[in-house]
Amino acid sequence: MFKWRLHYEDGSTFSDTDGPPHASPVWGVVAVSQPAAYPKGEKALVGNGDVYLYREDLGYWHEVGDSGLVDHLSHFGHLISCVRPGRWMPRRDEFFALWERVRDEAR
Repeated sequence: MFKWRLHYEDGSTFSDTDGPPHASPVWGVVAVSQPAAYPKGEKALVGNGDVYLYREDLGYWHEVGDSGLVDHLSHFGHLISCVRPGRWMPRRDEFFALWERVRDEAR
């Protein structure tokens, strides 16, 4: 079972079973599924953040907007091991299909 999985706009995924956060592909992250994070954090993150951050002290991904990025890097930079920009999907039908998969596996 995976602890977290990144979902990319092209349908590919990368999880903790594939490698550490910093080994994941940089571009195209649309969502994160992390059923193991509950109750410490959100079980699924999708399309709300501009940037996804992996915090070693928390052991899971969280999301921030552009304005929150500098704040998090300034205060928690020593705890953040990976930063991935979020991607917006222009085709809403593809986005909703991806969101259904992410939500289902995060339960």
